[in-house]
Amino acid sequence: MELKKSLKADISRYRMVFFLLGMCLSLSFVYGVINYKKYEIVEEQLDAYVYSEDEFEVEQTQQEEKPPPPPEAPPVIEIVEDDVIIEDDQPEIEDIEIDDDTKIDDFIPLPVDDEPVIDEPLEFYQVQEKAKFQGGDEAMIKFIQQNIVVPELAVNEGQSGTVLVSFVVEKNGQITNVKVDPRSRTVGFGCEEAAVDVVKKMSGMWSPALQRDKPVRMRFAIPVKFSLN
Repeated sequence: MELKKSLKADISRYRMVFFLLGMCLSLSFVYGVINYKKYEIVEEQLDAYVYSEDEFEVEQTQQEEKPPPPPEAPPVIEIVEDDVIIEDDQPEIEDIEIDDDTKIDDFIPLPVDDEPVIDEPLEFYQVQEKAKFQGGDEAMIKFIQQNIVVPELAVNEGQSGTVLVSFVVEKNGQITNVKVDPRSRTVGFGCEEAAVDVVKKMSGMWSPALQRDKPVRMRFAIPVKFSLN
């Protein structure tokens, strides 16, 4: 006799389903075990959150108000009676009537003190008329050429140059303080001494300078040229 199986009673057909279901349960259990956390229960102390009223109590202070300063007394205005008499110092002007017959006195100039005597020598731009050699510049040049003594050493060396000699023309035409001017260039070979000597020979041959039509002392300077080339 052949055995027959009922398909409804055959549970093997659900084998894979049960396998998968078991695997899911197993994995879920393992995952839950791994992520399980246990928390310690700590009793909170209520005293830590209770604050005393004394810690937050703020003493209320009130600023003392000072009384305002007393107002200043108004300035006392002293009233002065206007009894001061102002004297008139203006000079009195005499009223003079003048007609054609009125005679006017001649004008008498006031006396003028004597002008101070100028003793210091003046420069050429300070005088009314400059001092000059009698006969003019050409006569002065001719006098120098005829009377100068040229040093022998300067002749032998053929020295050339110009020496500027300064001096003072006095009120009587004499000359004083003859010397080589500081602005003069050095020539050497005795030329400076020769120039000073020839100028000294011209003393008394000058017309003095004039200031307000009176003779005065004046500084003067002339060039003495040496040309021996």
